[in-house]
Amino acid sequence: MINQKNKKSTRVFSFNSINKKLLNSKRSQQETVGFVLIIIIVTIAGLIFLGLSINKGETIKKTSAEVSDFLQSSMYYTTNCTTTFIPQYKDMQDLIKSCYRNEKCLNEKMACLVLDETFKEIIKKSFLVSEESKNKAYQGNIYFSVEESPNQEILNISEGKFGNCSSTAGASQSIFMDSGQINIDLEICYG
Repeated sequence: MINQKNKKSTRVFSFNSINKKLLNSKRSQQETVGFVLIIIIVTIAGLIFLGLSINKGETIKKTSAEVSDFLQSSMYYTTNCTTTFIPQYKDMQDLIKSCYRNEKCLNEKMACLVLDETFKEIIKKSFLVSEESKNKAYQGNIYFSVEESPNQEILNISEGKFGNCSSTAGASQSIFMDSGQINIDLEICYG
């Protein structure tokens, strides 16, 4: 009889140890599943955050080195306007200032008219804007700004249609004047 009691206690002991092993195994599986769920939730949250931050950082207008270089060099382009004496022709940045001051050139043309003609001409020659070329359109805006006042438009020019753009690129140039600054913005539409 003693043998039978030992066998029963051994069986009980072995069932208990098997139950404990199964319980530990189930707990470890639950912990693993929980850990995997946490990783999945964190990954999804990270992807959502990344998607939102990428969309927020995207701008319609991209800065172009080509357009920026064009604006910088165009400010030194010599025009056919002078307001003082004949050999003293104004460069573009001085012509923009004269236009803002509503001055007249010695040839009796208004500085703003000469600015409009000259700026359009050098843009056309530099970027060759047409339906057949890669440059489909452009729009430029020159305005005077002071910190607390609304912008005062000096000149607004454009050519072509911006509706058929595969991409756009632009740049800005500033000229300091009096208590504010003159800003020149140019955006090109590529087809």
